[in-house]
Amino acid sequence: MKSVVVHIGLDGEQESRYQVAVEIVRAFEGHLTCVQTSTPVDAYLPVDPFGGGAFIGDSFERLRKAEEEDRARYEEKLKVEGVNWDWHSHAGSTARLLVSHGWLADLVVVSAPPADWAARLGTPPVAAEVAVHSRTPVLVVPEGASSFDCEGAAVIAWNGSPEACQAVRMALPLLKRARSVTLVAVEEKDKYDFPPLQASVFLSRHGVASEIVEVPAGGKPVTEVLRSVAADRKAAYVVMGAYGQSRWQESLLGGVSRDMLIGTPLPLLLAH
Repeated sequence: MKSVVVHIGLDGEQESRYQVAVEIVRAFEGHLTCVQTSTPVDAYLPVDPFGGGAFIGDSFERLRKAEEEDRARYEEKLKVEGVNWDWHSHAGSTARLLVSHGWLADLVVVSAPPADWAARLGTPPVAAEVAVHSRTPVLVVPEGASSFDCEGAAVIAWNGSPEACQAVRMALPLLKRARSVTLVAVEEKDKYDFPPLQASVFLSRHGVASEIVEVPAGGKPVTEVLRSVAADRKAAYVVMGAYGQSRWQESLLGGVSRDMLIGTPLPLLLAH
């Protein structure tokens, strides 16, 4: 994880993902790229002839000033963090910009969607959009997080899919540092494309010891089972595959990926 991209935006979870990104960069002696995104100017163009334009213009100016102050504040912090960094400010789609900066990066750090996001499915959260389109692993930081333990226990949500295989491969730099790695397979009706033993053998070839835990669903939601095992193992984070675009759209409506993403109590490392 030598090159890490973090989203900088004027939202309540910015500080959490910034702190997590800095800790990872420091642990790997890497480089942090801060991508500050904002609403494009055309979104603030006047659209009515009755004075609304002036109000919109004032709002735009206040936003730009807040962004400039935010950048100055974080640049002062970065000067004393002891990490290499650079800064990019863009107007446009946050997800698209993060994906673009992620092409030559090892990790993109974003925040989890709010717990009430299920009620507003019309607007996909940044984390989901980046996970869908990025070919770089995405670390989703839970609400209120203040740190990330790069050497903590890792839980891999294993369903034998190609996406899960990709997630394991992309998570290797972190998994090599983990004090323990647990492959959790929730037994369902469908057979695995790749059984968990194959994943364990792959990890062993990279010097990563792992334990396989196969848990019957027992009528419980898969998300509940995975979170329960992660809590029992005192996991620092969960690694899992994210569906490709068409299947991800289905998962937004009720799949395991969506349920794990919303209100996650632990950082999620997603890849597909």
